[in-house]
Amino acid sequence: MIEYKYKEELEILLHYARKMKREPVIEILNNGSVRNGDEAAILSKFYWDMIDVAVEDQGKDMPILMSEGVEDWIEYIFHSLNGYLVSNGYESQWDSEE
Repeated sequence: MIEYKYKEELEILLHYARKMKREPVIEILNNGSVRNGDEAAILSKFYWDMIDVAVEDQGKDMPILMSEGVEDWIEYIFHSLNGYLVSNGYESQWDSEE
């Protein structure tokens, strides 16, 4: 299972997955884990794409992002997803999207 330091990380990820219309990502996040390398690549690509969207909108639809800062939350999410994917053997999928 993907472990988050803060529960808001999942809320933020789901918010942007919906906003970006990434249905496979929503499914992965709701499952709480990836099942294979393809899903790891999907989640990784989404994270790197999400950064651009989150920085551009500065969290205008997410009060937590506006109050605490987009950059901090992006970093928290980075550590959660990186730790999960790398420790579960998906380092190459994570690294390929940077």
